[in-house]
Amino acid sequence: MWDSKWRQILCDVVTTGNDVIRKDSTRNIKEHISYKFEIEDPRDRLLYDETESLNIFQCIGHFLWITQGNFNLEAIQYYVPWVDALSSDDYKLIGAYGPRLFGIEHLNQIEHLLAVLDKDPSKRRAVASVYLPQFDQHGLANEEIPCTLNLQYLVRNDKVQSLTYMRSQDALKVLPYDVFIFTMLQEYVQNRLKPKYDKFELGKYNHFSGSFHVYHQDLEKVKKIISNKETSTFKMPLMPHYDVKFRLQDMNKFESIVRTCVVAKIDHGVDIDFDSLFNMINNFLKEDYWKQFGYILLCYGAIKVKDAKNLQKAYDQLDKEYKRFVDLYNKKFKN
Repeated sequence: MWDSKWRQILCDVVTTGNDVIRKDSTRNIKEHISYKFEIEDPRDRLLYDETESLNIFQCIGHFLWITQGNFNLEAIQYYVPWVDALSSDDYKLIGAYGPRLFGIEHLNQIEHLLAVLDKDPSKRRAVASVYLPQFDQHGLANEEIPCTLNLQYLVRNDKVQSLTYMRSQDALKVLPYDVFIFTMLQEYVQNRLKPKYDKFELGKYNHFSGSFHVYHQDLEKVKKIISNKETSTFKMPLMPHYDVKFRLQDMNKFESIVRTCVVAKIDHGVDIDFDSLFNMINNFLKEDYWKQFGYILLCYGAIKVKDAKNLQKAYDQLDKEYKRFVDLYNKKFKN
């Protein structure tokens, strides 16, 4: 299971990694160079650990933000409040993955690699580059440069395998979110190909990192996580393949509407018509897979505006495993 593997990964870094002393002493790390691991079933992507609790709202919000081709700071700051520290102009994130993967013309690399695999699934050219020299060799003071280098997809024995290449990876605080996003993208690619290649299944997820590390200040927390022997058997449901491109577009429209309503309430006191938002889920999002995402987004919106009634209403619609992550969030922030 992914949670057991994650603990083993952290153990590897702590026991075999070397100390790297930075100019800024608060950034000293324990580092394992050229680290690789794989996940047998990419739907096993959600970590449940109370020591370093996974934020389900950040997972889904960040995934949707990327698939929107978005680099707007406010849109992702809604889910990750501290992310403004990474922006060079307090408006956008030039290192954002979305425009590079789902942008227009030659920057819509996901559509390009899908076209490559659709024509010939045996190809080795289904690659998307996240690090782009024309954008990233800029020398900005805050070093807003992607940690991810490339994504690659290989179809072998009717299984769609994903390979992620990282220049740098925080194994404690960032890896769990990256695994969620990249395995979701892998499943999306598989389902885009499935109408033509019905036998294609989800293959392994493979992860490579040049600098795989944890920060010295986090070592005690890492050791506590390693000592936890509790495991979870939860795997996310299969992503429905029917019209998945348009289902994701509908999901992104709904996310934008919810986020806009919540921000308008917080900033300007505009009332939120939660009943209409619940009706949208029932009428606009077709399968239960996407409806669950919708209810998760409504839970988060209700938490942000302190609406206990509609939080409970959305929470009651969630599968029990998703409820665990909402409970974990509320426990962490004492909502």
